[in-house]
Amino acid sequence: MSSSVPGTPRRVLPPIATGSDRAALDELEKSIQVELARLRASSRGPNELSYTVFKDAFDQLIQHASSYCHLLTAIKAEYEAVIEDLREGQREAFYLEGRLKATAAEPTTVVNYRRRAEELQQKMSVIQRDNARLAAELDRVRAAREAMLKKDEDDKSTQKPRRTDFRPLPGLTLEESTDVKTLSRYHTKLEHQLKELHISRNTKYAPKVRKQELKDTLTKQVNMRHHLADRTVRLKNRCQKLKVAVEVAGVYKENPPESHSLSDLITMALTTQSMGFAFRGVSGQRDTPFSFEDDDPNKEKEAEMLLEYIDKFHELFDEECYQDAAIHAANSPKGILRTPETMAKFKDVGTEALLAYCEALMSSVSALSHLPSPEVCLECVRCALSQHRLDLVTHWIAQNSLLLTEEIANALCEYADQNPLSGPVCLALAQAVFTAIQAHREAAVCMCRQGKVYNMVEYAHGTGTFHTADWEHVLQTCPSLELARSLTRPYNDQPPALQLGQAVSTLLQTEDYMIGLQLLQETHDRFPSGSPSGSLHHAVFDDSTTTYESWLHIAETAEQHGYEDVGLELLTTIIVKYVLNKVSEETASIQYLYDQQIS
Repeated sequence: MSSSVPGTPRRVLPPIATGSDRAALDELEKSIQVELARLRASSRGPNELSYTVFKDAFDQLIQHASSYCHLLTAIKAEYEAVIEDLREGQREAFYLEGRLKATAAEPTTVVNYRRRAEELQQKMSVIQRDNARLAAELDRVRAAREAMLKKDEDDKSTQKPRRTDFRPLPGLTLEESTDVKTLSRYHTKLEHQLKELHISRNTKYAPKVRKQELKDTLTKQVNMRHHLADRTVRLKNRCQKLKVAVEVAGVYKENPPESHSLSDLITMALTTQSMGFAFRGVSGQRDTPFSFEDDDPNKEKEAEMLLEYIDKFHELFDEECYQDAAIHAANSPKGILRTPETMAKFKDVGTEALLAYCEALMSSVSALSHLPSPEVCLECVRCALSQHRLDLVTHWIAQNSLLLTEEIANALCEYADQNPLSGPVCLALAQAVFTAIQAHREAAVCMCRQGKVYNMVEYAHGTGTFHTADWEHVLQTCPSLELARSLTRPYNDQPPALQLGQAVSTLLQTEDYMIGLQLLQETHDRFPSGSPSGSLHHAVFDDSTTTYESWLHIAETAEQHGYEDVGLELLTTIIVKYVLNKVSEETASIQYLYDQQIS
C-alpha cells in the first residue's frame, strides 16, 4: 500500500470483488475444500501436500485478480519464505534430536562393547582350556599306542617257532572236531578272521613325525655303521701287523740271522706286507699276493644275513604282502633287491604292486643317498603316470629322487598329450627336466606349448647355444603367429633370430602354413609400399639367407591362397633383387677382367 502525503490526493484502488469475481472466488474455495478432503481421506495426520493445494489456489487468484498481481505476488513470496524457514527448522530439529539420541546412547554402547569383550574373553579361555585338554588327550593316546606297538614287537621277538598242536580245537566237541562240514565252517571263519587281521595290520599308520624320527634314526645308524666299519678296518690292519710281527719273531727265535736284527726283520716284513705280498723267511722275497680278509668270519656272517634278507622278501611276496615286500626290498642292504629284476617281479603281479615298490624305492633315496638306475627311474615314472599319480612324479622330482633323463621328460610330454587337464603341470615338469639335463631346445618347445613365448625367447638367448636350426625346429614344432613375430623381430639390439623368408619357409612345411601367409600379410600392412620407414620388399632385400627359389615358392603359395597383393609384391621384389644381384656379379666380373688386363 502507498503512504499518504499531506496535500497529495489518495489513489483510489479498484474494487476488491465484483459479482463475477465473487463467483470465481466461490468456485476456487470449493476446489480447495475438495482437494483438502481428498488429502485427508488418503492420509492420516498433517500432510505437506495441503501447502501445494493453497499454492496452486493462490496462483489462480493472482491470475484472476490482475490488478493486485504485484501485491499478491509479494504476499505469496513472503508466505513461501516463512514456510521454507519452518521446514528448515524442522529438519534442523530432527537432526539435533538424532544427535541428542546418539549422544545419550554412547554410554550404553560402550557398556555393551565392554560386555561383549568380556564374553569373547571368556569364550577364548574356554577354547584354550579345551585345546589344552585335547592336546593332553592326544599325547596320552599316542603314548598308549606307542606302548602297545612296543609290546607287540616284544611279543613277536619272544614268540617261539610254530609247532604242530595236537590238542582239541577250542570251542568244539569231539564229534564236531571229526565232522567235515563243521570243520569247513570253522576253517572259513578262521580265514575270515585272519584276513581281517591282515587288513587291520596294513591299515595302521604312524604319525608323520614318526617318519622323520625314523629317518633321523636310520641316518644315525648308517653313520655309526660307517664309523664301525672304518674302525674294523683299522683294527684288522693292526691285527695283521701283529700277526706278521709274531711270525717274524718266531722265525727269528728258531734261526736268528747274523746280519739282521729282530727290529730290522719286522720292519722289512711290514713293508713287504703293505705292498700286498706275504713275507717268506728272512730273505724278504715276494711271493703270492697277501689278503688278510680271506679268513675274516664277518664276511660269512654278512653273506648269511643277505640270504636271510632275500628269503624274508620271498616269504612276504609269496604271502601277497606286496606293500611290506616293497618296503623290505627298497631298504635292502647294499641294494641287492633294488634291481630291475625285482621291479619286473612286481610288474608281473600288477600295476598296484609295482606302484607300491616304486613309492618305497623313491622314499628310501634320501636315506640311502643313492639314486636308482635310469631304467628304474623311467619305469617308476611310467607306472605313476599309468595310475594318474602325477603328484608322485612331482614329489619325486622336487625331492631329487630321480635320475633325470630325456626319456622321463618325453614320458611327461606324452602324458600331457593324452590328458589335456593335466597338460600344464606335465609340461612344466618336462620343462624342468629338460632344463636340468641341458636339453635347451626341448625345454624351449615345452615353454612354447605352455604359451610362454616371450619367456622362451629370453631363455633361448640366455643359453647362447641356439642356432638357426634350433629356432626353425621350435617354430616348426609349435607354429604360432605370436612366435613367428617374436623370432622375426630384433631382440635387445640383436638381429632377429630368423629372417622373414626363413620363418615363412619353415611355417609352409607345417600343417599351419596359413600362419606364414598371415605373417607376410602383417608385414605388408604394417609397412605399406612407398613408406620411407621400410616395406615388404625391404624385408626381402635384407634377407640374405633365403634363396631365389624359396621366395618364388612363397610368392606362388601366397597367390594360390588369396593373397594376391602380397604375392605380386613379393614377385616383383625378388625379380628386382635377382636382376640386381646378376648385374652386381657381372660388374664385378668385368672389373676383375679389366684389372687383369691393366696388370
